[in-house]
Amino acid sequence: MAIEAERTGTWHAYGKWMSGKSKSHVNFNSFYGPHSPSFLKPLSVTGNARFTDYLKIHFPEVEACIDIDYGMLHFEVGAMTLASREAILKHDWSTLCSHFIFIDGVLETADTELHDAIGVSYLVNLFYGETAFNYAKARTLMPRRLATALEIMERHYEELR
Repeated sequence: MAIEAERTGTWHAYGKWMSGKSKSHVNFNSFYGPHSPSFLKPLSVTGNARFTDYLKIHFPEVEACIDIDYGMLHFEVGAMTLASREAILKHDWSTLCSHFIFIDGVLETADTELHDAIGVSYLVNLFYGETAFNYAKARTLMPRRLATALEIMERHYEELR
């Protein structure tokens, strides 16, 4: 299997060369205030930069919930998953949209390791196998490329069954 074939759905949806410009299909600029795309300016989340540094800037309440040592990327992304799950269960669609915009923005400049962590520890853990109405509603709020990445991941997991 070629290395390219081993990439996650996020890698395929966002491409090898990140554009630095989100292609989300929803305009959230005026609706979500400080969590609008203009506020979530892309930061390079590669190499020495850690996901928690970016998380601390935009969602300090989520970052504060991480009770393990920094550097465990899947656990750090998992904290965002838990926050998004809570927003879904509470029908807090504006918070959920801000989470999706954040994840979409991070994927713009993420390295392969972060793509993998978001694909598995965020998208799959949050949505795979969920059929409740709240989760269906949440899917409709996702930026287009994030929804595409989720679909690719779900197809992959279905093929493994």
